[in-house]
Amino acid sequence: MTRLLLAAALPVIALVALALPTLAQPGAPPQRVKSVPKPRASAQDETRQLLEKSRPEQFPNAAKVTIHDYADAVVRPDGSARTVTRMTVRLFTPRARDEGEIKIPYNGSFETIKLVRARTIRPDGTVVAVKQADIRSSSPSDYDDAKILSFSMPAVEPGCILDYEYITDQRASQMPGHHWSQWYFQSGFDPVMHTRLTLSVPRSLKLTTKQVNSKVKAETRDSADGKSIVYSWEEKNLGPRFTEPLMPDLDRTFPKLTYSTIPDWQAIAGWYETLAEGRASADSALATKAKEVTAGLTTPEEKARAIFYWVQDKTRYVAIELGQGAYQPRPATSTLVNQYGDCKDMATLLVSMLRAVGITAHPVLLEAGAKYKTSDELPAPSAFNHAICLTEINGKNYWLDATAEVCAFGQIPGADRGVEALVLKNGKGEFVTIPEGTADDAESARTLDLLLNPDGSASGTMTVTGTGDYDLSLRAQLLATPPDKLGNLAEAFAQGIAANGKVSEVKISDAKNRDAKVSLSMKVSFPAWATKSGDLLLFKARPDQTAAQFSNPLSREERTYPIASGAHRRIKTELTVALPDGFAPLSVPTATALTSAFGTYNRAVTSETGKLSIKTTIVEKRAEVPPTGYEELKKYFDAYLKSYDESVILKKG
Repeated sequence: MTRLLLAAALPVIALVALALPTLAQPGAPPQRVKSVPKPRASAQDETRQLLEKSRPEQFPNAAKVTIHDYADAVVRPDGSARTVTRMTVRLFTPRARDEGEIKIPYNGSFETIKLVRARTIRPDGTVVAVKQADIRSSSPSDYDDAKILSFSMPAVEPGCILDYEYITDQRASQMPGHHWSQWYFQSGFDPVMHTRLTLSVPRSLKLTTKQVNSKVKAETRDSADGKSIVYSWEEKNLGPRFTEPLMPDLDRTFPKLTYSTIPDWQAIAGWYETLAEGRASADSALATKAKEVTAGLTTPEEKARAIFYWVQDKTRYVAIELGQGAYQPRPATSTLVNQYGDCKDMATLLVSMLRAVGITAHPVLLEAGAKYKTSDELPAPSAFNHAICLTEINGKNYWLDATAEVCAFGQIPGADRGVEALVLKNGKGEFVTIPEGTADDAESARTLDLLLNPDGSASGTMTVTGTGDYDLSLRAQLLATPPDKLGNLAEAFAQGIAANGKVSEVKISDAKNRDAKVSLSMKVSFPAWATKSGDLLLFKARPDQTAAQFSNPLSREERTYPIASGAHRRIKTELTVALPDGFAPLSVPTATALTSAFGTYNRAVTSETGKLSIKTTIVEKRAEVPPTGYEELKKYFDAYLKSYDESVILKKG
């Protein structure tokens, strides 16, 4: 499961090997039809047909086209399944040559995989098969069950066809008695001629489906023995796709089907509680340690803080997710002794130690970074990739993520904030949205106070502080830097302001004290902070002079997809410049106030005799704007970037 080293970090190890469901629309009701077998063409005829129906002139701009993308899955009553997959792709340009390296992932603990055939059809129709010696199986990590079957297709050249088929046999379902997965009708940007999923499900299992960006109707028929219902979804002639700046996650824009036989989220909660049963129990050693850590403390908040910091400091994040360990937390007593574990192990240890001193605590499952309501998805264990702890003290909730190792008590990393999480209480699951927080919870602040000289050089002081994600990032950098290299770190900040910046008298707050905001301050000097031109001095109306110009990400004339922003933060800068003797402002930017669905940009300018002060505040918020709001956002970015790049001009005399 996921470790959040910093708030900005992304999940590194998923809770499950299956894909994650996303917010989708209900699919259309299936139509019952009779199965009509089709005669199978000879190998020679099939090869000729494949070449004929995928002529390059039909796809003038595509690097490749998927001719067939088929999966035929038979689900067993215990939730396991056997799936036959066939992929047929024609390559048109050298850009697609990497398609010749085939990598098929599978779960080594629960699945086996068998390659049925793999061949390359040359443009002249001759066939070259993959040799047995070119088929490999590997394990990318020693810490989980992820395995990869890979092979190199021979004779790869423009115009050839890659055709392979394999069988994946899921020996057991990770959640016994249930099956869940997803199917992408188009998983890449190049066109697809024919994609089809056939799913045979026992009548004893009730299948629920959801579709996103697809309205294809399912056809159904009875299996030969009458014990299962066979569903079939297929699409044809899907055109090429494209990306746009600031578009939602690709997982939400491609046509996709998700399906599950799990009845509701309470079934997920009960399943996890069964796996975790007794694992948060405290033995005498754990209870003694909890009391030792909280000795001399009186309030529940003080005790919870001490336990949280102890687990952070003493437990090393190691995700060993083999077999059932991908889902089942290790006993808290084991994690205490080993002093390592993954997120669910650390959350279980937290719950156990808090309960041992009489504090209410619950395990929590979530998908770190999720921007949608998990409860609107189809129930599946794969909906979660992270685990944390919730403790309730005097009517107040404290969300504790011990994997964010520099996070303060009561602070929650950005990847957790705003996420709808499943809180587990006595075998029941309750969806609760972790507070999004305000801009105060994710603020970057940089102050630069300079004395500007007539030649453009400058000296003064600089201070860098932050809250939330920025505090975590700065604190982590300071803690990871050897004491004798902290000056180099400070100098890197100075050189981000102007070229060849030098620092002295560096002062750093106690980064180990998580309850105090971290700060970095220093004296700075710049040989050329402003640009001199005759009797003029020019500088940007912001502290940093080295930042390049930025282009408006919304520069295209039209928009197809919504515009999405996942950020929630505030960036503040304050620049104070003591002007050189004999110089006065010739041109100074005006105060600016801009507002959009994505946030605000404000600049205040104060000019006094011999001194100029410029303060900017940028607030970004999480939002999604439909294409109809494209023009307004486009204008906002234009105005914001124009203001951001404005300069101050000083004139001598």
